[in-house]
Amino acid sequence: MQHTLKFRIAAATVLLLITHSVVFGQGKVTHPQKTDVENYKPDAKNMKPPSGPSFYISPVDGIKGSFSVLLGDGGKTVAGTFTTQQIEIFEAVLDAARAFALSDEKVGSTNPITTRLMDQHEWSLYVDVSKQGKSSRLYVSLVTPQGKVMAEAGEIIRGDKKEPSGLMLNMLMQVREAKSEASKNPL
Repeated sequence: MQHTLKFRIAAATVLLLITHSVVFGQGKVTHPQKTDVENYKPDAKNMKPPSGPSFYISPVDGIKGSFSVLLGDGGKTVAGTFTTQQIEIFEAVLDAARAFALSDEKVGSTNPITTRLMDQHEWSLYVDVSKQGKSSRLYVSLVTPQGKVMAEAGEIIRGDKKEPSGLMLNMLMQVREAKSEASKNPL
């Protein structure tokens, strides 16, 4: 029995020494310093999402002949993927809408006259031109399986010496740039 008691005391002492060395053997853990980017906390009061109508087009990486298109009205955004043929139709519709907006054809004198320009087989993108007096207001619509959005795309004053601007003309330029980029980077 004495032998068992001595064995238990020796085992307890060894266990105590092992525990003591493990606890005191650990050094202080240091964490790497955070960078300014990691420490940055945005001020929610000053952050505002983009407002107003917007348009984006880009060739889809890895899929030849496909383009990603996004149209927003300042609140709702719709996106879709389109083929090169559809983008060429979009470009033709946008170009026709621009030419029509600059013409004196179908102009309302007291009430605006709205004309829809679209391809008879491709209904994914169309432009409404509302004309009254010297003013032509443009509205671009994009329809995808995700939904439909209509964005105000600018105003053209016919006969004005100032170069017309607005989302619709920006869209036309972006479509042409995306087509050019896609043709330069074939897979």
